[in-house]
Amino acid sequence: MVKLLKHSFGKTLNGDEVYNYFIKGDIEVVVSSYGAMIVSLYVPDRKGVLRDVVLGYDSLNDYETNCKYLGATVGRCCNRIDKGKFSLNCMDYNLTANDGSNHLHGGKFGFSSKVWNAEEIQDGIKFSYFSKDGEEGYPGNLKVSASYIVQNKSLLISYEAESDGDTLCNLTNHSYFNLGSDILNNKIKINADYFTENDEFSVPTGKILPVEDTPMDFRRFKQIGDDIDSDYYQIKLAKGFDNNWVVKNYDGTIRNVAEVIDETSGIKLTVSSDYPGIQFYSGNYLDGSSCGKNQIPVKNRSAFCLECQYFPDAINHKNFVQPILKKGEKYYKNIIYKFENN
Repeated sequence: MVKLLKHSFGKTLNGDEVYNYFIKGDIEVVVSSYGAMIVSLYVPDRKGVLRDVVLGYDSLNDYETNCKYLGATVGRCCNRIDKGKFSLNCMDYNLTANDGSNHLHGGKFGFSSKVWNAEEIQDGIKFSYFSKDGEEGYPGNLKVSASYIVQNKSLLISYEAESDGDTLCNLTNHSYFNLGSDILNNKIKINADYFTENDEFSVPTGKILPVEDTPMDFRRFKQIGDDIDSDYYQIKLAKGFDNNWVVKNYDGTIRNVAEVIDETSGIKLTVSSDYPGIQFYSGNYLDGSSCGKNQIPVKNRSAFCLECQYFPDAINHKNFVQPILKKGEKYYKNIIYKFENN
């Protein structure tokens, strides 16, 4: 039986009221109407002690002023779009450039900085937002929702969207996970034979490369720290891991895409989704300049992300699965975080 509690999280700098929702089942999740984000995620370790396994902040003001996307729903199109430019239906579009010359995670004021509407649903909460035509440069009026449901020691995130015109849509959750100890000692497995090559600006070149005989091979469990300081050019460019892996045998159905084990806490995280890609990011650009929950600095490589997604900059690479949402069509995607303890 899942319980749901609602608490005020304060007001934004614009004066909008924000609420946090505490979903209590066999795991416990705190989600917020600001950014439709995960604030806390409590799961039992091998001793049965509940641990908060995601990074976050203590106050709403911290979320507004420290743009690290901690736990947020990011969109309209997550990850990077080269120079913020794309063409759709013979029309050229220019998106907000907020990462050097590139467009990142929906722009300067993407979904992660919006206050979403909320409604109770069975075993969870559903957030909804209306993105107007032209917001951050995207075409089409987009109705979008993100539902958080707690079941069977799992957190299910379901995204739905519909537009009145052809547009791009690529939604993900940007939680930073720490399962209980130094992430470099965590063992990770990614269900992928290939990854997308990046340029020096972390934008895909369009090449899809095999993981075979590279440090990008996570087809069997290995520690995150084993190759994180490798001389391999993709790792050197990103100062660690920050690439998109190509989900093996992708067919649009939900499948296991990644697993992480923290042997100190005994917590195992399994990530499943129906997206074609997953971004593994080892927190390379967290710099300790801000303090998270309990005033603990958000330090370099203190947590990792596993962002299920369409490939970054897919719209500019026709060999990638396309994140185009046609007028009147339904966008429906799922991410599942399942927790076990050993």
